[in-house]
Amino acid sequence: MATSRIVKNILDDMNKTIAELCAKELVRDVRGISQKTGKAGICEISFPGKNSSGSIVFDKHISSTEIMNTLLTGLQYNILLYDKALIQAEFTVDDENVIKERLVFMKRHNKIWDRREIEEHEILEEDWFSEEEGVPIMLRVDYAPADHIDGDHAATHLTISNHESCRIPMKGIITFSEFIGFILFHFYNLKLDRTVWRLNSRETITELEKHMVHMNWK
Repeated sequence: MATSRIVKNILDDMNKTIAELCAKELVRDVRGISQKTGKAGICEISFPGKNSSGSIVFDKHISSTEIMNTLLTGLQYNILLYDKALIQAEFTVDDENVIKERLVFMKRHNKIWDRREIEEHEILEEDWFSEEEGVPIMLRVDYAPADHIDGDHAATHLTISNHESCRIPMKGIITFSEFIGFILFHFYNLKLDRTVWRLNSRETITELEKHMVHMNWK
């Protein structure tokens, strides 16, 4: 079965963005991208070796340390950054449309370690997260139209800190490069050099949700 245009675009966007992160020496490990096509031509784009432990971010009553350790040990990510922050990306595509999406950024604490600090701790064979300094960071973007409840569960939404009731409405689906650009700018004071790829899809936000605090962009 031929690969659809939208799948090719998603894969190209992810590969080029990951390549830039590697060129910037921000990446510690790359698991890469998994692509599987199932029944009715539904294509699942995720990370290699994905298993049930990759969804531990949905558990509500465990610590950030346990979540991170599970994901790191199980290699449940697309990219591991130099400071052990990890990124997951999952897309479900039907023909020429994204029908589901999940993007996750998780960092054990909000301190940005520089390379010198990390290297010093590694020389001493110390884990630079051992003191658990700072506040854990977790951002998750979901596009799940089947779960939409107007004004309560936006089709595309941002969840902060894994809180089950936090679903901040978003204008629409964002791409992998848009998500990475957002993370780099707001957490690492860096910019993505390549032009982000944007989907020419319709807005997923409703009129009611536009009157709520939401995320919008041009």
